[in-house]
Amino acid sequence: MLSSFACTRREALPPAYLRIDPALVVIENDTLPIEAPIDAWIYPEGKFLTVAEVGQRVPIVPHTTRPVLLAGGVRVNGITVSRKPYPFWQFDTLSGPFSAEEEQVYAPLYRYFPDTLLEYLLREDFESPQLGLRIANAGEVGAVQIQRAFEAPRRGVWAGRIDLPANSDFRAESTTPFTFPQQEVWAEISVRGTRNLGVGLTVEDRQTGRLVERSIYLLLRPPDTGWGTFYVDVTPWLAGKGTLFRYRLYLTSAGDTTGSHVLYLDDVRLLTLRRS
Repeated sequence: MLSSFACTRREALPPAYLRIDPALVVIENDTLPIEAPIDAWIYPEGKFLTVAEVGQRVPIVPHTTRPVLLAGGVRVNGITVSRKPYPFWQFDTLSGPFSAEEEQVYAPLYRYFPDTLLEYLLREDFESPQLGLRIANAGEVGAVQIQRAFEAPRRGVWAGRIDLPANSDFRAESTTPFTFPQQEVWAEISVRGTRNLGVGLTVEDRQTGRLVERSIYLLLRPPDTGWGTFYVDVTPWLAGKGTLFRYRLYLTSAGDTTGSHVLYLDDVRLLTLRRS
């Protein structure tokens, strides 16, 4: 005969709810909204839970869970189906407390790793007259310059302006070459205007500096209004060429055959992690 026994069951603790607002980023002491779709990769107690888009509500179970870490996730090369945490931002941390069955709306704030950990292969904000970009087709028919302008910069006082009359050709590259560090290299490019921007690499002989090629790998389409910021994974382009060459970031755009167009650039940066 089976003896009777009492069953005890631990009551499940109720969840809290986290809703993600548009993220902010700190760049050189400026805090500004990010002009790109940024996902929140959510890690309650450091364990991955889900990827949340802006406006999405995520249950945190139980509501006593803390801390909740948030990693900023970008659309790689502006492509919606290709997403990953941006490797140069620190986690944002929500320490709580959270209230059971209640919703907390939160705008993540992402900060870059300190300069002791990051290496900037290019950092151009157009605030200085000495630009980190040079014209690659200077002297050719239709070649246009990049000028500093103060019409609605992304931040600061200045942005880069490229006027594209009919049959014009803008080609620029980073002034200082770099070698492939054999780890992740990303470009950040903020752009607005009425023409696409081509992004690629100038490849040079590592010993002599002789030009090998200039190649375009990606076309960026600025949004219809305002600034758009793109996070471009340059690593596969570099890995395809290897360590026998040196490189420059290459940017290009062209006017059409009749009308005039204008492009603005700001915060053009190329960065990687420092090698220990």
